[in-house]
Amino acid sequence: MNRTYLLACIALPVLVSCASRPVVGEAGNESYQPASKPEEKELARDRVDIYPDDIRKDPAAFAGIGVVWGGVIRSTIANEGEEPARIEASTVFEHHYFNGIEYNNGHEARLFISPRGEGLFRINWHLDRIGREATAENAEKYAAPGKLALVYGVPEKVDADGTVVLRYRFLRILGADQYSTNKFDYGRFGQPIRMIQAGSPTNPPPAKPATEK
Repeated sequence: MNRTYLLACIALPVLVSCASRPVVGEAGNESYQPASKPEEKELARDRVDIYPDDIRKDPAAFAGIGVVWGGVIRSTIANEGEEPARIEASTVFEHHYFNGIEYNNGHEARLFISPRGEGLFRINWHLDRIGREATAENAEKYAAPGKLALVYGVPEKVDADGTVVLRYRFLRILGADQYSTNKFDYGRFGQPIRMIQAGSPTNPPPAKPATEK
């Protein structure tokens, strides 16, 4: 299992840096590139065309299949783990469609996720403690509400309230300044993409019902 490491309250560079390669299209728009070798491995083996509503409809049909979802963090609760070197965390995300494109202006990369998605999902995960100041409180700041996460995992079950539970494989967290929900409006792969006009809501977007697409 891939692990996420916590160094005091500083987000790891490997989780926020990004290499990129040009693709045909609008200048600055490029295919999303994993930020590390572990993420590259996960992206290669996990599905991007399976969505939370698919799991809610028929969980058994996707047993053992890895997925990668974009989600804005709603909440994170962290605790000192039973093992001294580990911090345990549980995070709830609001799913948002992500079309696999990032914008790189030469200085920083931003992801233009859709303001729409398919409801809530959650994971239980852990961080390996590095340094004396690495605490559960720092872990909660690292995975604070309003940040964006690319979550790699395997669907396990659906809670009574419709929240999909993933078994954690890997997690990349990006700050609120590294993504936007007010550039493009789109749904699942293959559906139309619409540019959002000025004056649309800014991050974080309001919650969407689990069945809305």
